[in-house]
Amino acid sequence: MTHDGHHKEPMPEHDEIPQARIAPITVGDLRLDEIIFTHGFVDYCDISQCGGGCCHSGVYADLSERDLILEHATEIAAAMDETQDTDINTWFDGIIIDDPDFPSGQAIGTDVHDRDGGISGFTEGCVFLDKRHFCSIQVAAANAGLHRWAWKPRYCILFPVTVVEGTITYDDSHSEDLHHCGPAGAGHYVHSVYESMREEMKHFLGDDEFAKVESYYQANRSRFEAERMSESLIQISL
Repeated sequence: MTHDGHHKEPMPEHDEIPQARIAPITVGDLRLDEIIFTHGFVDYCDISQCGGGCCHSGVYADLSERDLILEHATEIAAAMDETQDTDINTWFDGIIIDDPDFPSGQAIGTDVHDRDGGISGFTEGCVFLDKRHFCSIQVAAANAGLHRWAWKPRYCILFPVTVVEGTITYDDSHSEDLHHCGPAGAGHYVHSVYESMREEMKHFLGDDEFAKVESYYQANRSRFEAERMSESLIQISL
């Protein structure tokens, strides 16, 4: 199974999500893949364990998200350290792609710069990733007294959840190389992707639509937990 996420990985054309099991509810205008309830995941995002590995290839941002970042370039540049490039002309790769899973239908990638590898092992990272493995966009928003995700692209916030062909699903194509929270680190899994990502999902969907997802999850929780445990045993044994 390979789902094409919106971190900067190859995104081939496809007609549907392979092997997806679509829940019988819609969330806004999106479908819901039950994999987010059954796939194991770590307890929370722990930068000390992963070194921001999910940021190694950059991310695609909607053009409106790019504009928001550039609108706050002064604050974001001030949050960067000496290992980062504060020149806004180096922040995006300049290649606009068409993708209907973005609100405007178009996106652009954040640029990728050299880094020292660190605990993630990756020698490249998103331009906004600092030497502590923190996101300068998030740090800048918090410094300004705003919600930490106020200026952050949604696919950065949601990982490992993504939207592909109008379906909320698990970004396994980007996760497979990650030593801590990806399948290679399945021994660290303590519950499902959804349980780890409740706050992010609520931020993305809004209260009413999130409540629909939560209600569906609770109604089917025993089935999801049984499937997750079965899948986790398989992953750990591989």
